[in-house]
Amino acid sequence: MRTILFFDDWPILTRQNINRRWFAAEPWPGVTPWSDPKVPITSVNTVMRDPATGRWLMWASGLTSLALGDRGFCLCLYESPDGFDWRPMPQDPLADPKATKEAPHMVFSGEHAGGGAMVFRDDDEPDPAMRYKFAYSDLSDNPVDSSYGTCRRATSPDGIHWTIDRQAVWRRQHTDTGFSIVRNPYTGKYQWTSRPILGDRRICLDQTADWRHFERPMVVLHPDPMDPPGVEFYGMPHFFYEGYFIGFLWRMWGASNDLKGSTRFFGPVDTELTYSINGTCWTRTTRQSILPDRGLGKEGYRSEYPMCMVQDDEGWLRVYSPVRIGEHVDWKKAAPGENITFNTVSRFRRDGFCAMESHSDTGTILMRGLLPRKGPILLNAIAGRFGSIRAELRTFDNTAIPGFELDKCIPVTGDGHFMPLRWNSGGQALETVDSLRGKPFRLYLELEQARVYAVRADADLAYGFVPQTNLAGDYLPGKCL
Repeated sequence: MRTILFFDDWPILTRQNINRRWFAAEPWPGVTPWSDPKVPITSVNTVMRDPATGRWLMWASGLTSLALGDRGFCLCLYESPDGFDWRPMPQDPLADPKATKEAPHMVFSGEHAGGGAMVFRDDDEPDPAMRYKFAYSDLSDNPVDSSYGTCRRATSPDGIHWTIDRQAVWRRQHTDTGFSIVRNPYTGKYQWTSRPILGDRRICLDQTADWRHFERPMVVLHPDPMDPPGVEFYGMPHFFYEGYFIGFLWRMWGASNDLKGSTRFFGPVDTELTYSINGTCWTRTTRQSILPDRGLGKEGYRSEYPMCMVQDDEGWLRVYSPVRIGEHVDWKKAAPGENITFNTVSRFRRDGFCAMESHSDTGTILMRGLLPRKGPILLNAIAGRFGSIRAELRTFDNTAIPGFELDKCIPVTGDGHFMPLRWNSGGQALETVDSLRGKPFRLYLELEQARVYAVRADADLAYGFVPQTNLAGDYLPGKCL
């Protein structure tokens, strides 16, 4: 089943009286910001469901104790029945040399630190001892030897007991951000987002096919003419979702009077939505923050770092974010022992980053071609109280296909994630395009006071379909993004 989202107009041939609506995540009702009093600066890094037990797991970073050597970031492990009420998972015996009786849920601290580690469960990994992995930077405020800043990989069979892979050195110099790993199905490589070098706040992509040979970091997002002076990119966790790549671009708005050092440290951080169709070429969207505005002086007001996105059983896209009170380095202004770092949960509807919506009563969309195999055409959509959606299937000559005309379509009403398009066929409801297998068509939608988030069909895209074989430009299903 292919999902078509409407980040841009590439899937659309023409539209009339239709607007693209962008949406911010909303706070999860009833969930308050949370922190761990046992570990300073507790910041959620990764949340996932345990496939064996169904329980929710969270790895969060915090600070190790100076009493146990050099100080830096570590990973601590938590569990929850619902992904909201988190409890530490204490280990006995302790799983990491820097774990303590006060923080027995600390599971990784590297040689000096575990900076930027975002846990990835690799279901394609043939070795079960390496099922979980992350890329990290061994950063410490007070390094004790010359290995300071080396970027490596660590692996684990269970997410608890970690082994440093000393041959997987993907960078020799520290870069301080979160490193979110994705297995790119289009390139066959692992990739993670980072920054080119310490102090260079742009987004680059690191890639490897085997965790032994690493490609040169490639800058994929650089401030453009619409960005004012001082805007820098602090990081971009990214995720594979429904055939697309989704990125949360952290933008730091450097204070104009912060000019004494090589890098600005003062200023707010917010998050912009980005996307990619192949994981390597990235596009920015509205330049607006995607997280809820909790209010001046509250947790996360212009100091937000969304780290992970997880889809739950009801389809909600949960966004877990460490946030702060104040701006980027306002923690230095806090009273001794005062915590200003918290963790929040926000949510998008399934596919709910943006939608195509009728602007004034009725609007229409004519989409590019699809080459169907079988099954229904499904809409993630909402129709208003007096609204509906109708559809027609057309040939590449833009004429209606018999049996799939607009006036035979049974109107789609209500609100649903997988609402089938149906046509009246001799008193029966025709719900599939099985009869059109291998015959390309265009989908024409009529929206009356309605909104469409996504279209799903068991079909290939047929942008420039040529029915004859062996002609230059012939479309090859599954070979082109």
